[in-house]
Amino acid sequence: MTQVSALPFDVRPGEVQENLRVVLETLESLPDVVQLLLLPEKWTTSFLPAFSSNLRQQSEEALRVVHQAAEKRGLVVVGSAPGGDEEKPFNEIHFLGIAGSHRPYRKRLLFSPTGEGRQIARGTAHPQVVETPLGSMMAVVCYDLRFPEVTRHAFYQEADFLLVPAQWPTPRAKLFDLLVKARAAENQQWVLACNRAGSAPLGEQLLDFPGTAWLVNPSGQVHAEVGKDGVLRGEVKMSQIEAIRKQIPCARDLKQAKLWPEISSPQG
Repeated sequence: MTQVSALPFDVRPGEVQENLRVVLETLESLPDVVQLLLLPEKWTTSFLPAFSSNLRQQSEEALRVVHQAAEKRGLVVVGSAPGGDEEKPFNEIHFLGIAGSHRPYRKRLLFSPTGEGRQIARGTAHPQVVETPLGSMMAVVCYDLRFPEVTRHAFYQEADFLLVPAQWPTPRAKLFDLLVKARAAENQQWVLACNRAGSAPLGEQLLDFPGTAWLVNPSGQVHAEVGKDGVLRGEVKMSQIEAIRKQIPCARDLKQAKLWPEISSPQG
């Protein structure tokens, strides 16, 4: 059994030290059996009109601190944060802790209705699989979940897990929950999703977020969801992946129908 967790907390815009405090306290409180912690999208800073060099440095330091803490606890920690050396930061996935420190993906689908591209640079490559002591994992970010063109790479590369850090507002939360289940079923893998809590300003609006987290099995069934204490904890049976892929051989049938892509490299 693999024990996993997710922390859909209230990410404070620009308050890196406060956000870091919440994550470190959670790391310390997790049972020793937990091996994976998923955090929300841009958990160090949230979304901001602009990202100063000082704020970006604070975010990088927070990631370094969490990496060290996760190594000490024997955990893999996954989330997203501002990254890169460009004028505008990327919304960058990070793997920290016992999986090593990796930045395997930069958010490619930017949410145009809120003008996300004005503050964030667009990634250009497909998400990549990261091999961890718990299995192979791929992570995408929030709005990416709507696009099977992106999430399907987790299936082509036979990832065991698809991880989804998000800031998906309450008015559209039911769709988020539906897509999490759909991605698990169509890609025949475990999906762990973490959607922040609280509220945050967007221009003159104040957006509310549901604070939901889901662990969905390779059949598309909810295996665990966020508890009363605001932290999801669940058990993953890796054998379910092979069982469902053997029972319903989607990959084989795609290949026989000549619909399997000739090039499935993560570089795009």
